[in-house]
Amino acid sequence: MRIVVSIVVGLLVWIVCVPMSFAALLGFPPAFDGTGTLNTLGVIFALLVSIFWFSVFLRHRWPWVPFIIGAVLASAWGDGTLLLIGMFHLIVRSPRRQAVIATIIGSILILVGVLRLYRLSPAHNPFGILFLTEPDQIPGVETSLPADESVFGMNMLTVIAGLIGLAVSLGFGYLLRRTRRMKAVESFAEAETQRNEDLSAQLARKSERELLARELHDTLSHRLSVISLHSGALETGDRADPEVSATAHALRTEARASLDDLRHLVGGVREGTLGVRSPPQPALTPPNSASLSSLPALIRSVQATGTEVRPSLIMQDVESAPTVLHRAVYRVIQEALTNAMKHAPGFPVTLMITTSAAQGCHIVVSNPLPNPQTRFSRPDPSNAQGLRAGSSELAASGSGAGVESIRERARMLGGSASSGPRGETFVIEVSFPPFPVQQPR
Repeated sequence: MRIVVSIVVGLLVWIVCVPMSFAALLGFPPAFDGTGTLNTLGVIFALLVSIFWFSVFLRHRWPWVPFIIGAVLASAWGDGTLLLIGMFHLIVRSPRRQAVIATIIGSILILVGVLRLYRLSPAHNPFGILFLTEPDQIPGVETSLPADESVFGMNMLTVIAGLIGLAVSLGFGYLLRRTRRMKAVESFAEAETQRNEDLSAQLARKSERELLARELHDTLSHRLSVISLHSGALETGDRADPEVSATAHALRTEARASLDDLRHLVGGVREGTLGVRSPPQPALTPPNSASLSSLPALIRSVQATGTEVRPSLIMQDVESAPTVLHRAVYRVIQEALTNAMKHAPGFPVTLMITTSAAQGCHIVVSNPLPNPQTRFSRPDPSNAQGLRAGSSELAASGSGAGVESIRERARMLGGSASSGPRGETFVIEVSFPPFPVQQPR
């Protein structure tokens, strides 16, 4: 749209100003013969002027072109219109040094042209057509000359037109240049302000992450270390009871794995990289234990607690899965199994996982719903149902954050998650979208 407007304005300027330049040829005596009509040289100059004025269409991209051509016309016979247009656009669009040079050169040429026209014979003054009304008052004829008042008016009009044209070109040019500069400064200031605000927000978030990481490390790390030490002592101290020793071993293994996860979590919180998507990497096992290849170990650790897990794992293209998918699937299954152990202890848990690059990852974790009448009763160690009844403390500690975390992880990767009773079974179902296959190198 701007290009169309520029072309239309240029065309209007050409239509208006070309006749003015033809009239300015009166200030060039060699263009007329003795009878006051254009000679061959004058016709050639008139054609050249009409061609030169097409440079006005280049005023935006190359303002030096109309300025130089206008300088030639102003030097030849005092026609400064094209020069003023080129000078205006140079002042607005060019660097400061070029604008100053164009201002000095253009002002000198305009003043010299005005002085030249002022000293010419009234017959050769372009403004003479406003004062010479008699037919015999034409260039080249020495008869009737205009009155002194007409000559004075002619000269004053010449001076006023030149000064007004120069003032308009310089005044509006520098005014528009200053306006553009102020807008650029304002835009720069707004960008800097936005940048400072972003940096302040980043610093604030970094400070919050460091505080959170420090609190996580100082509290959970200590407690997990104590659990690991006590379970290790229980494992080595009570050799007479293999079941107690195996349970203590499983507890110590989980405590160590939790410490590794905590270190990874603290590092991710400090660096702010927990939610960052990683590009697919070939033959990759994530730096922590949360990976698709670690799922069998996770299932074994849950089974070591006495929970019956019925797994069905069909996994393809695992080496092409991105790191963030490894971690998300592992955490979803971990949370789903934890949810089943908390709310339905002693009941079997069915776990089905299918993973491929073309179909994505589909997870279904289900367990029978416990009897509401016995769900919160106190456990009886001598009874086989005691494990089921011992869910009071764990179930009461739940706040729904685990299921919401599953939904958030699925949503972050463009997947979907649903959870809730289906008949006599509680089902958590999660789907992740397909991922590209990593080409072998």
